Order: sequence, then C-alpha cells, then structure tokens
Amino acid sequence: MTKKNTLIALLLLIMSVLDAHALNIPKGTFYFDNSLTKYSIVKFVFGSYSNPESYVMTMTNEGNDLWSITIPEIMTGMYRYCFAETSLADGLYNETFPNLKDYISNTLGEKRTTTCELSIPVGWVFTPTSGNNWATGSWQKPGEATAYSCTLPVMFINTDGSVPITSKEDYVYAEYYIDNMGIEGIENVGLKDAPELMQIRGRGNYTWSSFDKKPYRLKLDAKMPLLGMKRNKHWALMANADDYLGGLRNTVGYELSRRLGLEWTPSQEPVEVVLNGDYIGLYMLTEIIRVDPDRVNITEQADYETNRFSITGGWLVEIDNYQEEEQIRTVEGNGKSIYSTYKSPEHLSDEQRNYLTGLINTTNAAIYVNDKSNNGWEKYIDVDELARFYIVQELLDDTESFHGSCFWHKENGDSTKIKFGPVWDFGNAFHRGTDRFIYDRPAFNQTWIGEIAKFPHFQEVVKKHWDRFELLHYNEIDGFIDAFIDQIQQAAMSDAARWPQYGNSDIINDRETFKSYLHSKHNWLADQWGEPEKVVGDVNLDGEVTAADITLLYDILLGNVELDEELAILADVNNDSILTAADITMLYDIMLGNFEPPVEETGIVINVQCDEAPYLYAWTYVNGHNNVLNGNWPGNQMTETRTTPDGAVWWTQRFDVDFETINIILNAGNSQHQTQNIEHLSPGNHYFIYDGNKVYQDVTDQY
Repeated sequence: MTKKNTLIALLLLIMSVLDAHALNIPKGTFYFDNSLTKYSIVKFVFGSYSNPESYVMTMTNEGNDLWSITIPEIMTGMYRYCFAETSLADGLYNETFPNLKDYISNTLGEKRTTTCELSIPVGWVFTPTSGNNWATGSWQKPGEATAYSCTLPVMFINTDGSVPITSKEDYVYAEYYIDNMGIEGIENVGLKDAPELMQIRGRGNYTWSSFDKKPYRLKLDAKMPLLGMKRNKHWALMANADDYLGGLRNTVGYELSRRLGLEWTPSQEPVEVVLNGDYIGLYMLTEIIRVDPDRVNITEQADYETNRFSITGGWLVEIDNYQEEEQIRTVEGNGKSIYSTYKSPEHLSDEQRNYLTGLINTTNAAIYVNDKSNNGWEKYIDVDELARFYIVQELLDDTESFHGSCFWHKENGDSTKIKFGPVWDFGNAFHRGTDRFIYDRPAFNQTWIGEIAKFPHFQEVVKKHWDRFELLHYNEIDGFIDAFIDQIQQAAMSDAARWPQYGNSDIINDRETFKSYLHSKHNWLADQWGEPEKVVGDVNLDGEVTAADITLLYDILLGNVELDEELAILADVNNDSILTAADITMLYDIMLGNFEPPVEETGIVINVQCDEAPYLYAWTYVNGHNNVLNGNWPGNQMTETRTTPDGAVWWTQRFDVDFETINIILNAGNSQHQTQNIEHLSPGNHYFIYDGNKVYQDVTDQY
C-alpha cells in the first residue's frame, strides 16, 4: 500500500472510532418485542467503545411478550447496545461494550440480539427479525408496524378500482399525490382530494420476479418536477429489495458517475410509498434512461427510418443479459454472445438493423486485433467517456457491468462515436473480493472491456481520469454517504419493519460495511494505477496544459467561475498563494516551453536550521536490524545549504534510498548534545530547527 493510501486508511480508522462514540441512549421509555426471541428475562446492555464503561439493566415485563425500560437521564457518547438473556447482574461494569457483549455470548454462552447503533426512538418497540441468537431487529411505532416514518416525502398511489399491479408490460391507470411531510425545499404534488393522474406497471427482471417488494415504472399524465428533479413524465420507483448495503449501491454509483463527469447521470430521491392504502416501504424515485433533452440528449431517430444519413443516430442501446425480442445478437471476438437491445428507436427497418449490426461488428473487429498499439477502435468508441464509465464500475467492483444494464448511445452522423453510459443498476456490486479487476475471472462475460484493457493508450486515459478523481473527489465520498444515510435512517427502519426479509434493520452497520468495501477496492486500484500525477499548470486537470487551462484561469480571475479550495490550489500556477495575471503569464510560458517545472523530490531530504553545521546520524530498520545510512555515530557533518523562498538558509542532505522511511538524530558531534530519535521520515522534504544541543522543532508543515 502506498504512503497516501496508508494515511487514508489510518484516517478512516480514526474516523470510525470517533463515529463509534456518537450514539446517545435517550431519556424515556422504550420497549422490546420478545415474541420471537422468547427470553426468560430481558436485559438492556449498552456501553462505550474504548472506555471501560458499560451497563446492564433489567427490563420490565409488561405482558404479551412486551418488555419496557425507562432511562432516567440521557447517556451520551455510547457505542452500541443489545438486548440479552443474561445472568449478569444489573449495574455498571468496568468493561468496554465490545468486551462485555463478547463475554455474554462467548464466555457465558448466553443469548442476545446483534449489537445495534440505530437511534432509539422513545416510545417505540425494538422488534427482532427472528428468534435466532444474535437476531437483527428494527424499531417500530407501537401499533404501526407498517407505517411510514414521516421523515421523507410520501407518494400515495391508488390504482383504478384498487386493482393489483401484476404485469411488466401492461400499465394500469392510477391517481397519485406526494405529501412533502413538511420537509423544506420539497414541493407537494397534487392533493389527497385532488390527485394527479398516472399509469403504473412493473419493471425489472430478477428484481420483479424474485421479490415481494416490487419495483415499478411510472408514466405521468403530465410532466412534473418530482422531488426537485427535472420535469418529466417518465420515472421509476426502485425497490432496492436486493441491496442489503443500505441502498448505497445505486446511490454511490450514480454519485461517482457525476463526480467523474459522465455526460448524464440519472437523478434519484428517496421517498416512502403507500399503494392502495398499503405502506410498501422506502423507494428511490429515479429518472429512467431515455432519449430526452434533459436526459440522454441525442437526436431522436424515427422508427423504421430508411434514410442513409438519418440511420446513423441517435441510438440508445443496452448490452443486455437477457434475450429480448427487440434485439440484435452478435458474437464477440472471444466467442461470447452480445445481446444488444435497442431502446431508441424501438422498431427497426432493415436499413437500421443492418447499420446497427454493422457498427457493432466493425467495432468488435477493431477491438480484437493482435497489435495493441493499433488504436483503431477509438474511431468507433469515445475513449474518454468509456474510461470514466469503466472507473465507476471498478470502484464498485460491479462484475455485471458490460454484461447487463450496460447502456451506450450515439449521436447522428458518420463521424460520431459510441459513448458508454448512462450508468444504471449496481445491484451486483461488491459480491466478491476487492482485489482484482472486474474483467479478471468475472462471474459474467464482460463485453469488450477485458480486451480493451489490453490497449496501453486506454490505460493512459483511465489513469488521467483516475488522477483527476483522486485529486478532487475521492475524499468527499464518505461525507456524501453519511449525509444520505442520515436522510433515510428512520425511513429505513420503517421499511425493515414492513419487509424484515429484505430491509436494512441495522443501516449504520450496513453503511460501514459498504464503506469498507469501497475503500478496500479504491486502495487496491490506487496500488495498481499509482499516485495522481499533477502537471504544473494543468488547471482543469485533463492531464495536459492547453489553451483550455488559460481560458479557465481567465474565468476564475474575472469571477465567472465559482472558486472552491481545490480549484484555488490548481489555479495558483506560480504557487505564490494569490491568483493574479502572473499565473496566466506562467501558463503561457509553460505552453511555449519557456518554463521547466521543478523536478519533484523523490528522495528523503533533511533540512536543518542551526547556527553551526550539525552532525546527522541516519539509519533504517531492515529485517529487524539497523542499517546505517550516513556513517557510524555521530554520523557526518552536514555541508550543503539551500535557501527557501522566504530567505531562510538551511543545512541540507539528501538520501536517495529505497526505503519507505528513515530515522535520524541531530547532534553536535557527541552524545552530550543530541536530540532524541526522529523516526519514520518518509520521501520528500523535512524541515527542523535545531538549537545545537538537545532541542529540535519539526516545522515541515510550514513549508
């Protein structure tokens, strides 16, 4: 693992520990449903993560398998809790919660629910999903086990005559309205007494046939800007019944697509749904993929078109994993079938069918060439859009990408190219290990991508877009995830109560599991693709310095582009901490070849400010033994000097060694005047102020 990734992993560990102390046990009464667990006595156990402070409290049997407990004062900064049938006496224990709950299960061999960090709503009932030891559970309102949470907008749908929705092909007529539940920034749509009109049918393949919680396709009678999204008639209600990772698979997949800059990414918003008076849970109201000025913005090609020029586009096509009637079937260069389902146009003339078949076969032949320096396939596929699309799939380890629900589109014209995207359906993300590429021993055939990955130029383009994502966006993803889970947490509890066989009853744990998968795959990819390469003057981070960087810098200086912290760093080309015309001048010099950017330090450079040239003793550990780097004690006296931009003069010495870190001692040539060990210095410049005796100050952060 690289130094950067090690640091990221350490920060994530620290953040997870900090997060672990955020739970509050509220003041008030709440309940436990013992109807499945059948404990002879129920005790509430909770405590901290790292401090030895945990509590055991016996609950009160209210009868009918309902037990209650009243907490007299709020207990802040706890970690998790569980409900247990244990012989432990009531009271405060000098143990961390992880140790105490393990003691109950592993040493005493007693029963308990799984540990939980869901917020506890006073007056609600914790209901386990099974009678098994370590059963998961969710909080439910008394008497409202299938009620919406009131923390998200609610969409009420009533079909004509309350007929059930049983078909993916045939719409049924319905009325609907959306109640914003008082949530600021969300507009109501229709009213209970004056609803809007729509049609609704089933959608999906596996998700439609294999789950009781069904996904739906909506066609509104009039275009509406639902939940703040752009006005349209066509929407989907995604059930996410197969997503046991907090509904984060699609959510994060779409966010990664946006941050990597794909042309268009579907928007989605969480909503609770009541269908014909029945609460059916938490859904994601989602923009569907279709040709539209606000969605896939390409020319809409007529069905049964025959004109030679018109049939070149626009095309919206899905690489499918099912055989469909409206489909073209070809064979990939590796002998596997490619099912190309055309979405727009929907019905083809012979001319259209021949054109699309020819385009797919010609592209396939250009990909499967022996000479991988021949980039002829890029005549047919937009390599930048493919690279961005591919990185999203890799980050989520989506092994079904390039196999099903994989869309591409092409604008009208002989010279236009296939553009992969929009992204859709990450239901197969994180179903295996995170230490290989998606095309390495995939569960499904990955159309084209495994062969395209063999082209060096494609890998260069991937590296360019990966570097931009690393520099600008990766560190923002955790915050996005946390905000989303905070938004849906209470609704997820209601959903889990409605669908205990599917829901995310412990959504905080599911969030952390998802994060661990994402960071693990990210760190593995970072090891494969290396640290980001920052090009001096590359303000727009496209991998090169061009007139586009100067245009962007002009817009920044004129105030036409909003300046955030990351962009301010990139725009400060001359590194003087202010943005002026001097930065544009340097950009011109870089473009004209009149400026040679400084070579980045790759060794370990020690810089010391001291009245007299100090001695420098240096070593590293190799196989458990010291390896001396600068002569035996007291080391060699420093002789070289350098001057920093602020005019300070430093004694300096460089170590070009193949070690991750080294250790040093500054001294005056003897043991009486030496610092303590200064350890684990990594590649780059390190700055110290040394008094010539025993005291030093590390001022590296100031430089």
